[in-house]
Amino acid sequence: MQSKLDNIKESIAGRTRNQLSELLKKPLEVTKLDLHMRELEAVPDEIFAFENLKELILKNNYLTELPEKFANFRHLEKLELGGNNFAKIPDILFKLNNLKQLDLSWNKIEVIPDEIGNLEKLEVLTLNHNNIKQIPESIGKLKNLKILALNNNSIESLPETIGELENLEELYLFENKLTTLPESIGKCKKLKKLEVQQNYLVSLPESIGNLSLLEKLRLYKNMLKNLPLSIGNLTNLTKLYLYENQIVELPDTIGNLHNLLELDLSGNELSALPDTLFNLKQIQKLMLTNNQLPHDYIYVLKERFPQTKIECDF
Repeated sequence: MQSKLDNIKESIAGRTRNQLSELLKKPLEVTKLDLHMRELEAVPDEIFAFENLKELILKNNYLTELPEKFANFRHLEKLELGGNNFAKIPDILFKLNNLKQLDLSWNKIEVIPDEIGNLEKLEVLTLNHNNIKQIPESIGKLKNLKILALNNNSIESLPETIGELENLEELYLFENKLTTLPESIGKCKKLKKLEVQQNYLVSLPESIGNLSLLEKLRLYKNMLKNLPLSIGNLTNLTKLYLYENQIVELPDTIGNLHNLLELDLSGNELSALPDTLFNLKQIQKLMLTNNQLPHDYIYVLKERFPQTKIECDF
């Protein structure tokens, strides 16, 4: 007698067979194929009839490798392989020269090989939740990259070549082991989002002020004691999250962030705030709990920020 789990697996396998059988009637017209959560331990041989595939979704299966025939997908632009059992990035992927989006999140990958630089058309690279410790210098060859997501790994440093990603708009590095960011980060002039929270950052490079298009900066749960003066150059910032660091004072230049809507400074060691803070006329939320500010300071804040939601415990 079959168990309930066996019945479910058989049902999923039947659905996959029916889907592929239907698509095989006109294989050259198939440009997108979604086989996520199909209990796959190997790539079905039938899919290689779909020579014009542009998008292939194989996430949340049990794949450990890809066959050599994957190189036949010359038109493939988007490939989702997240949530499988890959221990390494399959070498065959580096032959897919038209790839624009590659997702290998939630696997067991430890190394990004130098060959990643071969994927010169790549615009989105997602490798969250793996065991990656280093980023190769060849990452700088990905001149078209717009989004790089490396959250929840064990990355200890970034190569200087990160600054060569001249079209990068979003960089996600939270929950790693970073202690510093390279000076070259300031060359990523198109960055709009930078998330490096929950690392071990003790300082920020002065060059961070060159990221003039930056809109969201998440730096919470690090070990920062101060901020560079250049932070005031980030005049497009709307959200700045600095909570749970060790910041003892803010630079006067913080008052230059005229577009700031949210500023979270909770859980630091601030005993005073610069007068320039009151230049932030657009601010909607100001969070100051768990600092060392004087008890009567709340009256000053409420007078100067009458429309702002202020969170404090003094």
